[in-house]
Amino acid sequence: MQFPLNSTIPSGLYSLAIALAAVSAARADTYSTAVLQDNPLGYYRLNDVQAGSNVNANAGSLGAAGNATNLNTHLVPGAIVGSHNPATYFDSTARSIIPWNAALNPSGDKSFTIEAWFYPTSDKVAGSFIGPAPIMNRYSYPGAARQGWVYFQRNPDDTYSGDGQSDVGWNFRTYTGEGTGTGINITTGVPYRLGEWQHVVTVWDGPTQTATIFVNGVEAVSGTYSGGAAQGYTANTDDHSPAEAVNGASGLSLGSYNNTQPGENPFRGAIDEVAFYSAALTGPQILAHYQNATNSARTTPYDTLVKSDNPVAYLRMDDPPAGPDVAVNVGALQHGGQADNNGKLDHPGASPLAGTTDTGYNFHFRNNGNGQADVPWTAENNPDATVPFTVEAWFRPTNDRQNPGASPINNRLAGSAANRTGWVMFQRAPNESYSGVSGYEGVGWNFRTYTGSGGSSSGLTTGVPYSLNEWQHVVTTWDGASTLTMYVNGELAASSDAVSYAANTNPPGDPDSGLTAADLSIGSYNKASNLGNYYEGGIDEVAIYNGYQLTAEQIKAHYAAGTNAHPAINYETLVLTAPYDGQSTQGLQPASYWRFNDPAPLLVRNSGVLGGKAAGSYEQSINGISGPVTAGFAPDNKAANLDGTQGWISLDNPAELKIHGAITLEAWIKPAAAQTGSARIISHGPPTPSNYVTPDQVEINGLTNAPNEVYLSIDGDGASYSVGTFDGVDIRGATAAVPAGDLGGDNWIHLVGINDGTVWKLYRNGDLIGSSSDPLGALVVDAGDWAVGATGNGWGQYYAGGVDEVAIYDHALAEAKIKAHYQAGTSTGAAPTLSVNLSAGKVTVSWPAAVTGYTLQSTDSLAPSNWTAVSGVSGNSITLDSVTGQRFYRLIQ
Repeated sequence: MQFPLNSTIPSGLYSLAIALAAVSAARADTYSTAVLQDNPLGYYRLNDVQAGSNVNANAGSLGAAGNATNLNTHLVPGAIVGSHNPATYFDSTARSIIPWNAALNPSGDKSFTIEAWFYPTSDKVAGSFIGPAPIMNRYSYPGAARQGWVYFQRNPDDTYSGDGQSDVGWNFRTYTGEGTGTGINITTGVPYRLGEWQHVVTVWDGPTQTATIFVNGVEAVSGTYSGGAAQGYTANTDDHSPAEAVNGASGLSLGSYNNTQPGENPFRGAIDEVAFYSAALTGPQILAHYQNATNSARTTPYDTLVKSDNPVAYLRMDDPPAGPDVAVNVGALQHGGQADNNGKLDHPGASPLAGTTDTGYNFHFRNNGNGQADVPWTAENNPDATVPFTVEAWFRPTNDRQNPGASPINNRLAGSAANRTGWVMFQRAPNESYSGVSGYEGVGWNFRTYTGSGGSSSGLTTGVPYSLNEWQHVVTTWDGASTLTMYVNGELAASSDAVSYAANTNPPGDPDSGLTAADLSIGSYNKASNLGNYYEGGIDEVAIYNGYQLTAEQIKAHYAAGTNAHPAINYETLVLTAPYDGQSTQGLQPASYWRFNDPAPLLVRNSGVLGGKAAGSYEQSINGISGPVTAGFAPDNKAANLDGTQGWISLDNPAELKIHGAITLEAWIKPAAAQTGSARIISHGPPTPSNYVTPDQVEINGLTNAPNEVYLSIDGDGASYSVGTFDGVDIRGATAAVPAGDLGGDNWIHLVGINDGTVWKLYRNGDLIGSSSDPLGALVVDAGDWAVGATGNGWGQYYAGGVDEVAIYDHALAEAKIKAHYQAGTSTGAAPTLSVNLSAGKVTVSWPAAVTGYTLQSTDSLAPSNWTAVSGVSGNSITLDSVTGQRFYRLIQ
């Protein structure tokens, strides 16, 4: 009998028949198995799901019956330290609900546990905002006898004691089924911070009628029922009259009240890793969950630990939502101030915040990039000129264009308006060496205000130099009278007390112009200024404070927290709480705060060692074609199709992927017939080209900064394959002519380039086709990103055609490995056969002589740790004298 190369082969004939069924399934994707065995840092299968859904999937024992249906939810970074697994954000219009199920409503004499992580972004817990409910499982139709339980958010700390709400922390209530009476009503008393995750677990012990809440792994409060009702908790039931239960039995809701009071008491913030257990977790179990989640060096994945405790429902809160690409607003405006991304934004990108897994946005203008995030006019983002305000942001420009001046943020009525209002920020020159270039208007960042009288304006320019590809913290404050002040990296940069300003209004100040109120744009001019003046680079952590002027001390503290990997208080906490005056005054949070850390709707997942640390995004492209369809790949294998003009895949520039020296770049390609110039299949760098030649720039072939690049490409308008590195002067690498039929052909081609510390080598379909000596290997690339199908920042050199199974290694694959990958991925090489022949009581296990670089292993069980190398192998076979018992065989590299 014969078996595919990567099969496990049992020695007993009875077991042989059983194994055949498993072998058939194993053949579906032998290529990815071969690649993953060689530990790529980045491995992009490009078979990502391209459409989100309105479901938070249940990973608990209840299965799909415990799925939650989402409304208006979005994703943000999650609670698990060091993980890139996202969480769900609730913005006052959003909620997620699991329909009533008996398994989520055990009777009051039974024990259960509710576990969740909360990240509040609002302190609105009093007045008309009483009782944000992050989780609610209560039957509470008007006039109905209440059942179930609910969580409430209370004050962050005791400085809020004068707001009519004295409790601190998280409140948990149970209901007795008698009117609106509560059974247990306990509050943690443990302070929390806006913009910081907190682990909250409530255990109900049915036999003792006791509820206990744990905060961050430690018991915070406990209460035992001693009232008059039969039990301190009565479970929700589904036997109510339809006349009363007009929306059905009570669901378990996240983000607001459930279907019995739809959308009431909304919570503003993120929720992650929600689990419901039909047992009482112990204190040590709860502490283990918290310690695992806060340990970036964990040996057991957090979700594995949770699942080991057998949750009935376990919502990881990481399912991509359906709907358009938007930037979440975690400021006071919430949903009312979210930014609509125009589909040409590159995210996730780099973040300025040290020591976090947060991300930022990359904006591009080259090759019709024109990335922009737009926010409709709101009064909160346009306070009257008599009201102080602050505009805060981080910028990482990657281009030095000055004419037209790039506008990272624009909030101006212009266009055909006779009288301009609002304000705009411009990027100016990096340093004074640009003083002779066209369009020079100073150094740093310019904040320009408009007076409402014609086109007249006034403003400030920081005058502080910046470096391309480096983050800079820029804050502008207006005092509500005549003084405008700008700060750079925590320090005062410029100030003037003779500035005039007129805010945008709705309707606009030009009532006869027919214009609509001015929108706010990030990444370019706004629509009210006819778009244009697109910015090239990173933008992150944009905040607008209405009615509040940040102090110099606060601005310095924000910069210090952003650049400290272990700040005493989170950067986002400082932003969200900056306007609070300590006198029980609520509602002074920044009107808008776009963290720009939401995942891309078309996310490129990384199956390699780095996982989410090196995820990417499809930029004006999707995985819209079938990939290699040979026996080594799953039948539904997908690939990206790039148009050669502006479609590419961004992988950003994570620190862990900055490879120097030995390297391997690998991909399957199906190139189009026409390739223009150098078509980058995989590229790290170079940075975006400069628009100018200036005296003190590092200027080589139009590139600013260090123009280093590492690439796998098709060069010379389709004439040659290339792998190598470039420092702006010298190209070091290997090339080979593209064979006839590769361009525009029907076949997928396996292309691999390596440097092993001594030589560059280029392989096509497993065969060496080019080499060149070079002991230096890949150059360090700091300023440019990784990309598939274009240069690192996506500014040019586009590849046209299909691309799939992209892998990046920080070591050189041996030739035998490269051949094995090709064999695993092709119909002719994907299934070399192991043969088991029985003759005269002896068994011979053999494989084709052409299959090299493998070791035969055996085991008497299929446990992963029990495989051992077989001794006595001669060439490509071994003969066994005994066939008693059961034994399995496999070939591995």
